[in-house]
Amino acid sequence: MLVDPAQLLDDCERAWREAGEPSSVGGEDSVAPRTTLVLQALIAYVLLAERAGLERDVVFTRWPACTVHGVTLGSQGDAPGLARTLSEARARVVEARPELGRRRAASGPPTTDADWMAAAQEAARSLGWAWCPPTTTAVGPPPPDLAPWHATNPPELRLGPGASSVLLTLSGGPDAATWQLAADGESFTASPPHWVLPGPVRRVETTDPAGTTHALAAVDPDTVLLAFAADGHRIPLDEPLPATEIHLLHVGTLETEGAQAAVVELPTPYGWSGWTLSQVSLAGVTRLRTSEAARGRWLEVAVGRSLGWEGGAPLPWLTGEDGVPMWHRRPALRLRRRPREPETQHWQVEVRRPGHEAILACRTGAPGALLDPWEHVPGPLLGPYEILVHRPGQRGRRRLTAFLAEGVEATPSAEWRLLAPQGGLVPTRLDLRAGGSVTVSRSAVEFAPYEITRDLVLRDGAHGFRVQALVPYSEVRLELDGSPLPWSIRPLDIDAADLARDSALTVRLPEQAVAVTPELVLVAEGTTLVSLQPERRVRTRKGDLRYSLAALTDTVRGCAKAELRLLVAGQDVHVGTVRAQPIAEDVVPDGTGLLLRGLRHPGELTARLYQVLAPWRQPLSVPVDDSGRIPLPAAWRSAGPLVVSLHAGTHTADAAPSWPHLRDRDTLVLRRSPWTSSVVDGTVAARTTEYLGGCGTLPHGTDAVPYQWIVAARGRDLQACGAKESAPAECLQALGEAGPDALLGAADSSLRSGELAAALVGSGLAALRIREVTDPAGVRPVWRRAPLCALLLTAPLLPYLSDDPAYGIDELYPEEKELLDEVGQFLGRVGTAILSGQGDPSRTVGRFDAHARALNELPEIQQQAMWRTASVVPRGLLDTDTRAAAAWQTFRDRRTLQYYAVREEWEEWLTAVENFLDDGHPLLDTAFRHRGPGSLRGPEEAWMRVPQFSLGCALIARLAAVGDPRAVGLERGLRPLWTSVAAHAPDLTAVDLALAECLVAAETVQATG
Repeated sequence: MLVDPAQLLDDCERAWREAGEPSSVGGEDSVAPRTTLVLQALIAYVLLAERAGLERDVVFTRWPACTVHGVTLGSQGDAPGLARTLSEARARVVEARPELGRRRAASGPPTTDADWMAAAQEAARSLGWAWCPPTTTAVGPPPPDLAPWHATNPPELRLGPGASSVLLTLSGGPDAATWQLAADGESFTASPPHWVLPGPVRRVETTDPAGTTHALAAVDPDTVLLAFAADGHRIPLDEPLPATEIHLLHVGTLETEGAQAAVVELPTPYGWSGWTLSQVSLAGVTRLRTSEAARGRWLEVAVGRSLGWEGGAPLPWLTGEDGVPMWHRRPALRLRRRPREPETQHWQVEVRRPGHEAILACRTGAPGALLDPWEHVPGPLLGPYEILVHRPGQRGRRRLTAFLAEGVEATPSAEWRLLAPQGGLVPTRLDLRAGGSVTVSRSAVEFAPYEITRDLVLRDGAHGFRVQALVPYSEVRLELDGSPLPWSIRPLDIDAADLARDSALTVRLPEQAVAVTPELVLVAEGTTLVSLQPERRVRTRKGDLRYSLAALTDTVRGCAKAELRLLVAGQDVHVGTVRAQPIAEDVVPDGTGLLLRGLRHPGELTARLYQVLAPWRQPLSVPVDDSGRIPLPAAWRSAGPLVVSLHAGTHTADAAPSWPHLRDRDTLVLRRSPWTSSVVDGTVAARTTEYLGGCGTLPHGTDAVPYQWIVAARGRDLQACGAKESAPAECLQALGEAGPDALLGAADSSLRSGELAAALVGSGLAALRIREVTDPAGVRPVWRRAPLCALLLTAPLLPYLSDDPAYGIDELYPEEKELLDEVGQFLGRVGTAILSGQGDPSRTVGRFDAHARALNELPEIQQQAMWRTASVVPRGLLDTDTRAAAAWQTFRDRRTLQYYAVREEWEEWLTAVENFLDDGHPLLDTAFRHRGPGSLRGPEEAWMRVPQFSLGCALIARLAAVGDPRAVGLERGLRPLWTSVAAHAPDLTAVDLALAECLVAAETVQATG
C-alpha cells in the first residue's frame, strides 16, 4: 500500500524528533529502507519547490529531523555515500515524474551533497542538537564495488577506442544515475562512462545527476575540424596543435603551410557521414586548415614546445573504462613553450584524483621544461590521475588525465584477433602479472569468440579500480547512403533492398594480412555468384578494406538469402548475410513473452520494444533467442499494445533510439496485447496511459503538457497501433488552450524540432499571439531542448536584433539581452541577416523547380549522391545546408504529398495566400514567390508546390500571431490541410516557421521606420 509522501515525512519527523539527534555510528538495518524513502520524498519536494519558485530551504525547515537523519545515514562509512544516495534518489523521482527533471527557471542547480550537509547542520541547530556533519578521511577514490567517483568533472569530447566513434565522457561509474543531454535542440538520456555522439553537433548541454549543467562547444562551422591527441583526448582549437602525430576529424581536404603533412585516412567514425578522419604527422607544419573552413581560419601548429606527455611506457591490452590508455611506466609532462616566451613565466602543475579536490602534489616548471608530476606522490602509482596545468594567478587552465599501473604487465597469446570462419573472433588468452602491493583480480583472461573486452580490478591494498582487458581485433561495418553504421564482430544482416542505397562493406584487418588482396564473394547455396575486389584507396590505412556492394543489387533479386564471405589468409570467413525478405512475418504473445513467426534471420537478433500507451518511455531492448522468442519482464506483459523493432546483432547501449517508423518492414506491431490499468500512484504519466487505453480523461495542467506534446506528435502512429482514436485531436486542443505554458512545457517532451513543428501547426500554437516576454529567465532554458518553441516565445523581442534606431537594444533588461543571445545560435547567420534587413541570402534554397524535376527522373542512388553534402556540417536552422536537408526530406516523401497537392482545395487556399500577401505585404510576398516552382507540366507535378504552400501557411500564421485579424481567419481555414502537409514534411515546416517569424519581424521594423 502506497503512503502519501507528506504523511511519510510527517510521521518520520515526529518519530525522529522523539528519538533525538542521530548517532555518529551506523544505525539499525531496518532504518535504511525508511531513510531512503525519506530522502526520495525530500528530493521530490525540493524539486517541486524550485519549480514553484520557492526557496528549497522551506522543505528542510518543515522536516528538519528528517533532513538530519537522512544525511547522517547517507554519510556513514558502510553506506554507499551521500552523493550516490542523493543521485539515485533523484533519479527515481525523475523517473516517476519526468517533468521535475527539467527546471523552468534559471535557478541554481538542485542541491548537491554539500548543500545537504549545510542544510542538515542548520536543521540540527534549529532543533537544538549538537550534531555535526561527519568528516571523510579517504583522499583517493573509493573501491569500484562501493561507489563511483563524484560527478563533478565537466564532460569532455574524445575519440573512442579504435577511432570508431566520438565520445562525450560522463563522470560516474556504470551504475551511477543518468545524465540529461541536449545536442542542438535534441534531447537524450545517457549513463556513464560516456555517450556516443550520433553525429556532428555544434553544442552539447549536459545536466549531471545532481542537477549541475555544463555547456560544451563541439563543432565550429567556421573551422569544421576537431583535433585529438594520440590518447584520444580532444585538443582545444584555441591552442596551437602539437607538432606530433594526431588525429583530425574534418570536412574537405587538409591544407598546410610549411612542410607537407603525412596523412593516413581512417574509416569515418559512426554517425559522421561526410567527414574524414585522418591520422596526421604535423612535424614541420606551421599552420593548417581545411578546404571548407571560413577564409582566414588557420590553426597554428606549435613551433616551440607543446603541452603533452613524453616518454613512459604504455600498457597495451589494458584500458580505463572509457578507453583511456594506461601506462605501466609513468610518462613525463612537457610544458608548453611558445617562441620568444620568457622563461620566468612558470607553469604550475597540480596532481589530484578525478572528482576530488585534494591536491596530491604541486610542482612548478619553466616553459618547455620536462618534469615528473608524480615525483612527490607516494607509490605505488595506480589508477586515474588528473593533471591541472595553469599560470599562477591566471584563470585559464588545461586538464590532462593519465591512468597509471606501475608494476603491471600483460602478455597476449596473439597481438591481433582475426575474424573466425563462422562468426565472431578467434579465441585469445591474456596473461597478467603484478608486482609489489598491486594485485590483479585475474592472472589470466580467456576471450571467447564474441567477447571484445573483459573487466578486471586492479588494487593497491587500499583502493581498487576497474579496467578493461582488450586485444586489437578485426571487425566489419556497413555503410548506407554514405553513412557508416556501427562496427560489428558478428556477420552483418543486410536487407537486399538497401544494396541500391550506395552501400559498402568495410573490413578491418591487420596490415600484414593484406599482402594478398582479400576477395569478397557472394555465395548462394554453395555457389559463388559474384567476386568483389576492394577499392583502391591510396591514403587509407592498409588493413582497412572497403568493398562497394551496389554491384550485387541485380544478382540477389532472385535469391531469398545469400552469404558474403571474405577470402583472407587461406580462410573463408562469413562476414554478412544478404536477406531479400523481412526478418520476421509477425509477432504474437507467447506465455511470458512474445514469439516471432516466420523468422528468417540466422544470427543474433535484438528486439527493441516500445509501449504504445506510454510513448514517452525509453524502449526495452531484449535479445531474441534462436527459436524467435522474446522474453518480457512482468511489467511489460500487461503494458498494452507494443511496437517491436528488430535489429541484427546485440543492443548498442550508446544508441539514441527514436520512435520507430511503422512502415519499416522490420518493425512489427502487437495490437492485441493485454493491458492493465496502473493508475494507483496518481502520477500524470500513469493517468495519461490510462487515458490512451480508453479508461479515463485526458490529464490537464502544467505537469501534463509534455505528455500531451508526445501524444500529439506521434498521434497517427498511436492510433494505428490501438491507442484511443480521439487522443491526438484532444491533445492538440489541450495544447492550444494552454498557450504559452504549452510552449514552455515542450522542453520536457524530448521531441525534435521537426516532431514539434507538426503539433505546433495542428494545435494553433504556430499562430499564438504573444504580446511580451514576461519571464525571459524561464524562456532561456527552453532554447536548449525545444528551440523552435523558444523562438515563438521570444518573438516580441526579435525586432531588437535589427539594429534599427527605433529598437534600441539598450532599452532591454539584461535578462532580455541574454535571451536574444540564443537566437543566433539557433537560426544561424541567415536568420541574423534577415532580421537586420539584409534580405534572405538563401531565398531560393528549398524550392522545387527544374532541378527537382530532373532529380525526380534519376535513380535513387544518384538522388542520394546529389543531396549527400547537406547537413554534413551542423549549422543554424536557416542556413543553406539545413534548409537543403529539410527540402531533401520533403522530396523523398513527394509521392505521399502529391495526394494532398492534387486536392481541389489546395489550389484555392494557395491562391488565397497569394492574394493576401500581395495586398500590403511586399517583403513577405517576394519570399513567397521565390518559393514558386514555375510552370508545371501537369497535375502529376503538383508536389513541386509543397515548399511554396508550406512557407505561405507559415507566413499567414506568424502574421496572425502579431494580431492581423484577416490572417487569424485565414490561418484557421488553412490549418487542417497544413497539418497534414506538416506531418509528412516536419523539418521543412520547422524551417518555414522560423523563416516566417524572421520575415514578419523584419516587416514590422520596416513599418515602424
